Amino acid sequence: MKLLTFSPDARSAPRLGAYLGSDRVLDVSSAYGHAFHGTAPDWFGSVGHLLAGGDPAFSLLREVLGRIGPDRDSSLVHDLSRIVFGLPTGISPKVLCVTMNYLSHAQASLTKPSEDPYFFIKLPHVLTPHGAPVLCSRTSQKCDSEIELAVIIGKRGKYIAREQAMDHVAGYTVANDFSFRDRRTLKSDPNSARLNWLTLKNLDTAAPIGPWLVTRDDIPNPYDLDITLTLDNDSRERQTGNTSGMMHTIEDLIHHASDGLTLEPGDVILTGTPHEVAFGHDRFLTEGDILRAEIERIGALVTPVTREA
Repeated sequence: MKLLTFSPDARSAPRLGAYLGSDRVLDVSSAYGHAFHGTAPDWFGSVGHLLAGGDPAFSLLREVLGRIGPDRDSSLVHDLSRIVFGLPTGISPKVLCVTMNYLSHAQASLTKPSEDPYFFIKLPHVLTPHGAPVLCSRTSQKCDSEIELAVIIGKRGKYIAREQAMDHVAGYTVANDFSFRDRRTLKSDPNSARLNWLTLKNLDTAAPIGPWLVTRDDIPNPYDLDITLTLDNDSRERQTGNTSGMMHTIEDLIHHASDGLTLEPGDVILTGTPHEVAFGHDRFLTEGDILRAEIERIGALVTPVTREA
């Protein structure tokens, strides 16, 4: 299933949607009312609410989809091009990002790969949905982005064994990890090797994610997905790779991330990026750029770039 949070228009409240293909989105709350002649549960308010509801919420969702069938009422379906996307994550998720998880990226950055994954954090409020703009900060001239496969947690857990890790995965989506390369260190710091993770990675809108969550059963093998990041307004290729290039597996990342930290439904793990980020070729993002981050079997996350006033 492809599940999304959406609003029919900018004035409407968000709700849970199921992508039906052919640019059609099913309004799950309305479909519930149509099928059961009652008020939909809070589970169908967003992807985050659905994830919080766990297995009972997903079971009810499948029942609703089964009852609606192919001859569904057209009033239950929205045009993909007209909706406003929300986040396919938890309500206020932890966002855990692993650095240098592709050998190609580590080699291009002249960085020795670590034996264990190294995480940094993005704040929940910087998550930005599909179609919404990213701001190039007025105090940065080196805005950069990195495409990543994002893992959405579906089951609460702590000290999770590698063998059980995939049981905690709800599904996958596309993420674009924005960096502000000239904000990577403090303006005056005697330890020049110390990264300023707050301003390097956590300025407003710095984590586009979406467009939807693809459930784990639809991607049985997440280690052979082509990934491509391009600019719609620039034909030159920006980033390409395949998830087979990961050094630390998703199982390994979940195992290490949950070592003393409870992972909750809707939390996000960004699994790293391949080579050829802008940091390596000096083509930084600017006003008017439109980024298309695409991962096989998931879809494309589209992000316009604008300069902060």
